[in-house]
Amino acid sequence: MLTKRLKDDNWALHQIAERQETPGSLIKGQMPREGYVGMIAQQVLINRVLDDAMRGAIKSDPRVGELVLEEQMLSPYLIEDAAYFGLDLDAIEPNPGTARFIEHIGAHKDQPLHLLGLHYVRLGACNGNRFVARVVRKAYELGEEGTRYLDPFGETQRDKWMEFKNALDAMPFDEAEQDQVFDGTRAAYVAAINLDLDEAMSAEALLEQHGKTLDKKAFEEGHSVHVPSPHG
Repeated sequence: MLTKRLKDDNWALHQIAERQETPGSLIKGQMPREGYVGMIAQQVLINRVLDDAMRGAIKSDPRVGELVLEEQMLSPYLIEDAAYFGLDLDAIEPNPGTARFIEHIGAHKDQPLHLLGLHYVRLGACNGNRFVARVVRKAYELGEEGTRYLDPFGETQRDKWMEFKNALDAMPFDEAEQDQVFDGTRAAYVAAINLDLDEAMSAEALLEQHGKTLDKKAFEEGHSVHVPSPHG
């Protein structure tokens, strides 16, 4: 199955992404409130661009249109959060990692299956982000307002995710097309890791740097469909 490959062959990068400073401090409830608000601001910039690109992909490849629903576009939830915190969207400046991610999306705007891979990763992240939302609400004394991006689908999250995965596995993509989706997922993990880095690192460099500390068993246990997971 394609989704099994997307998970199994990206587990190392996925684990590295989860260990970065921003997600690590957020999940522990240790990120200052202003850091959380700043993260929301940067994610607004990224997801507005990716949403626009995905709408183009839906128009150019009907198969993507069968998989990607308007409710899966994450920028509206982020804009709600930004409004709650009083952010001026026009005043947000991208940090280096955000600028690189946006540049990557733009460079692949005519590759709908690559974009689908990027979308797969952010949609899957919503599984673990439900757990993160609970931590954030407690740490900053928030309700649903201010955390819509982390928990856009509420109690329906797992069902919606499984429907999306099953539909993706059922899509008759040939081998080359599956490779395009895979390349998008890999790029999404690398871009997410590099959000915390001033200088971008390649997938190969990241794997070499973190290789000795990676733990596949821990990853698989933490991402089992049979147990609650903070990571999806």
